[in-house]
Amino acid sequence: MQLLVPVVVAISFYMRRDFYAAAVGIWWLGESMADVAPYADDARAGQLPLLGGVTGSEVEDYHDWEVMLGKLGLLTWDHGIGTFFFAAGGVVMAAAIIWGTMVSLRQHSAERG
Repeated sequence: MQLLVPVVVAISFYMRRDFYAAAVGIWWLGESMADVAPYADDARAGQLPLLGGVTGSEVEDYHDWEVMLGKLGLLTWDHGIGTFFFAAGGVVMAAAIIWGTMVSLRQHSAERG
């Protein structure tokens, strides 16, 4: 849901042709990707504190990323997946800022005539 909601918001604004707001939604997606990166990276170690106040190693099947990656057979790739989410999140945020700036400049040029 942390990644799905920003995507839905961005698509919704894009369909309304509100491109600046869509860029903000895309930036939110990139920020969320960077935000989940440490938890994906922690899937095997289970050392980060989670929302319930415990770590993934304290309670069995509590760490979402451990469960998801385990069911997909990708648990040994947790560090690579975490790195991917962090890097991709940065790229997505940068692209959204560039897009939003371009939209804003075009709008400003159109208003000036």
